[in-house]
Amino acid sequence: MIATLVAALSLASSAIDVPYLPQTDALCGGAAVAMVFRYWGDAHADVQEFASLVDRRAGGIANDVLSDAVAKRGWRVGRMEGSLGALTARVRDGQPVIVLVPDRGNRYHYVVVTGVNEDGVIVHDPAWGPSRAIRAPDFERAWRTAKFWSLIIMPPVAPAVVEADGRTPAVEATSTAPDRCDEVLSRALANIREQGFDRAEMLLGEARAQCPNAAGPLGELSGVRFAQHRWADAAALARDALARDPHDGYALDVLGSSLFMQDDEVGALRAWNRIEKPRVNLVRIDGLHHTRYQTIAETLAIQPNRLLTADVFERARRRLGELPDHSAARLAVRPERDGFATVDVVVAERATLPRGRAEWVDAALRAGVDREVGVAVPGTTGQGEVWSASWRWWSHRPGVSIGFAAPRVHGMPGVWRVEGTWRSETYATGETRLASLLTRERRRRAALTVSDWLTGRVRYGLSAGFDSWNAGRKAASIGGSLERHMLADRLSLSAEASQWVPVAGPAFHTIAARAAARTSTGTQGWVYHGEIGAERAADAAPFGLWPGAGDGHARAPLLRAHPLLDDGVVDLTRPAVIGRTLAYGSAEALGWLERPSLLRVGLAGFVDAALASRRVAPGREPLQIDFGAGLRVKLIGAAGVVRVDIAHGIRDGANALTFGWLFASRPE
Repeated sequence: MIATLVAALSLASSAIDVPYLPQTDALCGGAAVAMVFRYWGDAHADVQEFASLVDRRAGGIANDVLSDAVAKRGWRVGRMEGSLGALTARVRDGQPVIVLVPDRGNRYHYVVVTGVNEDGVIVHDPAWGPSRAIRAPDFERAWRTAKFWSLIIMPPVAPAVVEADGRTPAVEATSTAPDRCDEVLSRALANIREQGFDRAEMLLGEARAQCPNAAGPLGELSGVRFAQHRWADAAALARDALARDPHDGYALDVLGSSLFMQDDEVGALRAWNRIEKPRVNLVRIDGLHHTRYQTIAETLAIQPNRLLTADVFERARRRLGELPDHSAARLAVRPERDGFATVDVVVAERATLPRGRAEWVDAALRAGVDREVGVAVPGTTGQGEVWSASWRWWSHRPGVSIGFAAPRVHGMPGVWRVEGTWRSETYATGETRLASLLTRERRRRAALTVSDWLTGRVRYGLSAGFDSWNAGRKAASIGGSLERHMLADRLSLSAEASQWVPVAGPAFHTIAARAAARTSTGTQGWVYHGEIGAERAADAAPFGLWPGAGDGHARAPLLRAHPLLDDGVVDLTRPAVIGRTLAYGSAEALGWLERPSLLRVGLAGFVDAALASRRVAPGREPLQIDFGAGLRVKLIGAAGVVRVDIAHGIRDGANALTFGWLFASRPE
């Protein structure tokens, strides 16, 4: 994965370094001009400046309208001879050139030529992305179709005055008369300037002693700690200053900067947002080969020249992690001196086959543990879509599925999925394993789902589908889910519900609620995790919808001394814990060994508890409590953590050795 990310960052070295901006809606012309403006020094030129020029019927900005708009802003505009030789000469002289090329139907598309090399012509395409290489013959053919139209933009003879679009500083100075503590702090700062920074701590300490309730000395001392690279101390002092004066802009700036240096980007943004910064300068997205730049930019919803709030950043990070066509992704903010920031995005797109030893080992482990293999193939439209298929060969519970997933279908937010599945489950409904007491349930399902993050902490999911059980029982379904994440993902709450309306017979439903807490999401030191939950299925629900607890394969809740599956058969009788109603809980302490390696290993101890009611077997079922120990293995660069557990049942003495995935998503 590391090699993939490095490769994703490589750009054409022979091209002019023109800042890239994606288009919004029909603003490819505005994006092209804004890129060139930024190249010539208008550091915060905005695509939306040209929104009023769009002809909605034509689907864009007419070339003469665009040229006139640039000239009216005081920039020099010109044309050039329509040849690759002339284009090469302009680029060699450091002049980016805007050209028109054919788009869909009889429409045309603006791109910025930034380089010409042996690979062809390098263009910044407002829709596809930066540094796109087009073979020279193909480019010349496309350019000829547009009658070799071009636009050269040069800075005015006198430097252009860039308006600030009415933006005002976040914190305005007040004109109140200075009090005694202001004078004390002013003298201390003057003495620091005269005597040197080495005396700052002593002089500010004296100011604190004279004004113990004032925010100013604490804020200035937090700045000293920051200059000493003592980030945690700087943040603590800044918080003390803000406790005395919540509007202290300097303390807020130091707090944000200190948190940023401690890799707490969300916390830093929350502090900076209180002084109305930072604003987005650029969104850089690297590593795209299958997907259009515009698709990712619209999914992230981070707009240039807008305030980058902590929630917008957190939501973008969540959405980035759920893109169908990605195997690894990273989003980071890079502050700049003028109150702006660049957002850096690196995406390693999905490969049809695993890349590297770690991914191959991960795939082999998953196939061995889950007895299922799958393949995912990126689409060719540039919309970030993925086609997938899987096959499960587990005895008594085979399954096949095919699916399609894409972000922002027709501009609608969220990740949209269409899936068709065929699965078979076998259930033991008696005390013996005679064939007459085995029930096989075959389920076919076609479903449409959409999920998205409403905020950086709230995620929803909606679904609609049609199911058929054993080719006779048919029902339409709708469902929904809601998740709430808190305390930097250390606490999460979720709930989901689904309703089925059969063609014939009574309707039925399922509902579930879950709460989970953990001390860390990393793989270092000690990590403590706990969860509780409850699930319920209606009386008429098929066996496949009944909740249960086991080793994490047939159902997600854990009760590791009581696996639900016996040679692929789900046992509905004692001692299996499965019924129409389930309450469960688990707690685990996991210690990761401190030896850095490509293979991280941890040791865990755990306790599971579960109680099922409204079961097949009559009578009251006692609460089952299991405890045990396990091994955790994490391959660096691979998804998921392998778990190997040995568990013992306290009530019935059951023992089991199980394999699975740590905190895995719910199995099918």
